[in-house]
Amino acid sequence: METMTINERLKELRIENGLTQKQLADKLGLGQTTIATHEKSHMPQLDSLIAYADYFECTLDYLAGREKTPLPYALTEEEREWVRLFRSLKPQTKSLAKKQLELLAAFDGSRG
Repeated sequence: METMTINERLKELRIENGLTQKQLADKLGLGQTTIATHEKSHMPQLDSLIAYADYFECTLDYLAGREKTPLPYALTEEEREWVRLFRSLKPQTKSLAKKQLELLAAFDGSRG
């Protein structure tokens, strides 16, 4: 299996998101020729790579071809809500919530 280059990955992401080079350039504050160069051959600077990763909501490893999915550890909307709620708890309450979740997980696991 051949690994996609950063240049190819950037072009793929832009096309998947239905953007022209000009539209992406405007969104990132770059020139259209810069986008074209990044897609063709030139390795973007780190600040540009970070801007691409932020815009496309992916990791730098994904851009570099080291990950197969854009956000391998991404949370679902529901999981993000659970994390938000958990973070809003006081430390003692967090401990109780964790114990309850552990009990529920063990119960679920024992039911097959």
